[in-house]
Amino acid sequence: MANLSEGGPLVVFGFITLPQKYEVEKDVAMSFVALMSFVAIIANGILLLVIIKDPFKQLRTITAILLAFNSATNLGSSLVLFLDNVFYWFHGKLSPELIIYFCSFTTCLYIIGNLLHTMNTYGAIVVAVRYAILAPKVRRYLVQSLILTWVVILLVVIIPPYTLPKDKVPIYVKGILTLICVLLALLAITFGCIYTKIFQTLYARKQRLSLSFHLKRSTVRGREINKNNHNVVKTLFVHVLFFMIATAPGSLIVLVFLHCATCDPVKLQLAALFTIPIIYSPMVFLPLLWLFRLKQYKKAMIKTLCFWRSDIFMRRRSKTLNIQGSTLNLEHMYRSASESCTKELEIVSVAV
Repeated sequence: MANLSEGGPLVVFGFITLPQKYEVEKDVAMSFVALMSFVAIIANGILLLVIIKDPFKQLRTITAILLAFNSATNLGSSLVLFLDNVFYWFHGKLSPELIIYFCSFTTCLYIIGNLLHTMNTYGAIVVAVRYAILAPKVRRYLVQSLILTWVVILLVVIIPPYTLPKDKVPIYVKGILTLICVLLALLAITFGCIYTKIFQTLYARKQRLSLSFHLKRSTVRGREINKNNHNVVKTLFVHVLFFMIATAPGSLIVLVFLHCATCDPVKLQLAALFTIPIIYSPMVFLPLLWLFRLKQYKKAMIKTLCFWRSDIFMRRRSKTLNIQGSTLNLEHMYRSASESCTKELEIVSVAV
């Protein structure tokens, strides 16, 4: 490998430094992240394509726009991590600063997107009446606000390192990584508090509907509504539980790695090495959860992918028909030319 030939320490994910004897551990962690980033590129790309195409015209909601925002940020960080692995396995490397700054930029956007998504879910379920009044105004300026957020975070995270002295850059990197870990931990705690209230509201609403309309023992429509409510609750529960399990402990481990001066540095580096894939896993799993658990996204995905395949088939068929048509035209021209030549030869022979 390139690191072995250089004889220097192993640098993983831009900020974890390991001795040369941990080459195997680095290869295992990077291979795992490479596989996850490849799946994340496909999953987030499909979710983004489905929301943009919107074949049934049902995904122009605030939730869908925020999911598209998260998918775009996840796609950016996944591409950087995947390229880092590709360069590594082909005896090259990306700049550690590029990995740290760009992944920090996309992670900040990911935190903001998840926070907005949580607030949107809280408003739609807990304060539904006030949310219904406010939602059209939010929807009108949401895309512009998200684009402005991209620009502001880009200026805050990526521009300052290039204006600082070189001796101040490590301090800045340590500060930005600390901020991201703290925000991820706080977001996990916020998720737990807000979604507890959301689940309580959903349960109370289910009880009211069951008592008022006897949904448990009445019509097919009632059973269908009950099933849809259960599906939404299960999806939200899996979303929150997986995010909290993957994010909160991993963020604390990275914080200890960054600030514990008395701990064993090698053990902390190894712990951080195998913690990064765990923190990264929600970016892979959550788009798949939304695509396959919620009916409208699943139907839109099937329609989009089938339309894409049928479009390719129709293009190939039209090309084949054009080629066949041109072949038939050439045959017809050849036959007419040969017939005219035969007639001319017959006329010449008669004249002679």
